[in-house]
Amino acid sequence: MRRIMTESLIVCDVAVVGAGPAGYAAALTTAAGGLKTVLIDKGDAGGTCLNRGCVPAKTWLAAAHIVKTLEWGKKIGLPAAVPDYALLKTHQREVVQLVHKGLLGVFKKKGVELLRAAAVFVSPTEMMLDTGVTVRFKKAVVATGSRPAEIFGTGERFYTSDTVFGLEKLPSSIAVVGAGAIGLELTVFFARMGCKVTLFEALPDILPPADGEIRQLLRRELKKLGVDTHTGVKIAEAKSETGCCRITLEDGRTFTADILLTAAGRKPATDAFGLDKAGVRVNIRGFIETDATMGTSKEGIYAAGDVAGKSLLAYTAHHEGVAAARNILGHGSHIDHRFVSYIVFGDPESAWVGQTEEQLKQTGTHYKAGRYHVRALARAQASGEIAGMVKVLVGEDKSILGVHMASPHATEIIHAAAVAMAAGMKADALCDLPFGHPTYSEAISLAAADALGISIY
Repeated sequence: MRRIMTESLIVCDVAVVGAGPAGYAAALTTAAGGLKTVLIDKGDAGGTCLNRGCVPAKTWLAAAHIVKTLEWGKKIGLPAAVPDYALLKTHQREVVQLVHKGLLGVFKKKGVELLRAAAVFVSPTEMMLDTGVTVRFKKAVVATGSRPAEIFGTGERFYTSDTVFGLEKLPSSIAVVGAGAIGLELTVFFARMGCKVTLFEALPDILPPADGEIRQLLRRELKKLGVDTHTGVKIAEAKSETGCCRITLEDGRTFTADILLTAAGRKPATDAFGLDKAGVRVNIRGFIETDATMGTSKEGIYAAGDVAGKSLLAYTAHHEGVAAARNILGHGSHIDHRFVSYIVFGDPESAWVGQTEEQLKQTGTHYKAGRYHVRALARAQASGEIAGMVKVLVGEDKSILGVHMASPHATEIIHAAAVAMAAGMKADALCDLPFGHPTYSEAISLAAADALGISIY
């Protein structure tokens, strides 16, 4: 249908609230399917991932990796470089602007109308925008994302993962609260840039979802970077003082740093959109309840991305948005979250898919674990990046139950394991598959061989 528009009314087939990875993926998919689609977001298209998360973080981490490579390069006669943060900031902004411009171009090409406004549901078929316009729709997708928890409030010395990319100069020291994926990635960046980093985690270990051996390896590497890591601790108070931020733990110990970065979890953005007026239920944690189709408690309204709480990852948000859109179009789609790869751009990178040893032990599942250390790879020795390990967990029927790695390029390599698991490939078939040599990826088949007791070398 053609969109009907007056000064105060827009009528469309699909209204998508939130222009992040889930929202724009849903909007582009329904528009491609011939449905008149409006995409509503008061902020910049691309959401947290493009503007305040994944993309700027990876520009920072790319610089951190270059610093690491140049440090190793001294061994073979390459000069060391002093990072210029001002130039890095310029590059960060240019990358975000380039991707943002491309995204707007795709919207125009595919017929998605972007409305820069905040939306509130007033009924299951209508939204009111803060511009005074009412949007009437047949179907809707809620993709409003999440926001970082502001545990210690805001102020001159207090930052979150949303605001830290606005730093105009590097601090000499930083306290990072939260040792999950976001906290670890930013810890690595600041440590590589020469900042003194103190890392705090309330849980007993860093990167809680990861395999225990991988966590242990990453802790060793953080120590080599000079990061002062404290796990199993809780912060009683954090306050700004003259010239510093003072952090007091519940056990009475105190620490100081130029700034404090909170990277301890995110909250769903569901409290200001009138979901109750739309008949959409949220759970006790504030996430929207969805089924396998990404459908909510109200027929015709879907939710995707962080707001649905299935997996707070930009790439799963994108695919959930596509799944919601395909179900609106009547094609039928769902995501099997069992084979979602989790990736962390630390140093070394870490990634995993499937179950951990700890999970298998809890369920009493019989398995064998195979390992291969990165330092044994010719590619690693040639490149000067030897830290890491690949672990493959194999069931009694030779099924691949989980693959866990800390390795250079782990965030790229893990997808080979995910494809193998999703396709039902057995561990012995993985061993028989020739991997390129010398590569980092061959460690997957070598670890699988170790689990099966197959001698290759």
